[in-house]
Amino acid sequence: MKRYRFKIKDDVITDAMGEIMSIPEDFIELKNTFGIDRIYYKIQDTKITEVIGEGFNEWTARRRVGDFLASMNINIF
Repeated sequence: MKRYRFKIKDDVITDAMGEIMSIPEDFIELKNTFGIDRIYYKIQDTKITEVIGEGFNEWTARRRVGDFLASMNINIF
């Protein structure tokens, strides 16, 4: 799996920053229940500002990041 980094603004991907080799220390790791797909995210001022997604290519990583962002925006009333 490769890792791709994306900038986030208002819970939407605004910029693809390309493939990265290592995860910066200031990112938080989120693993799914099987531990296969990993998402790493950075929070600044209570907002998610960057996300790193794993995938075989940038398209699959972008899709996983989009799914992650959608799951973070579920409102329970």
